[in-house]
Amino acid sequence: MAIHKEPIDYIRIPAPQHSKDAFYEVRYGDVDWDDSGEENKFQRAVYVVMGYGEKLSYRRVAHILTTANPEENGLSDLEKVLAAIEKIKKRNNL
Repeated sequence: MAIHKEPIDYIRIPAPQHSKDAFYEVRYGDVDWDDSGEENKFQRAVYVVMGYGEKLSYRRVAHILTTANPEENGLSDLEKVLAAIEKIKKRNNL
């Protein structure tokens, strides 16, 4: 499993189609995929983590739904996640 530093920026998006307390968290920050923890191994990345309640689930892959959600003005989770990625890009000059 990768080592993640505290994110530089993140956006939390409700994911009620998964469960009532589910959310996606789009994050921008430093990740070490080698699990070494060595400072020179960290790379900047935008990534999506699934969460439930107040807890992030790094072991569960974020399955981003593409079906329209009538409770969210017909937007799919994919559209909301892509919009969050664009916001993070703009806010951090990526």
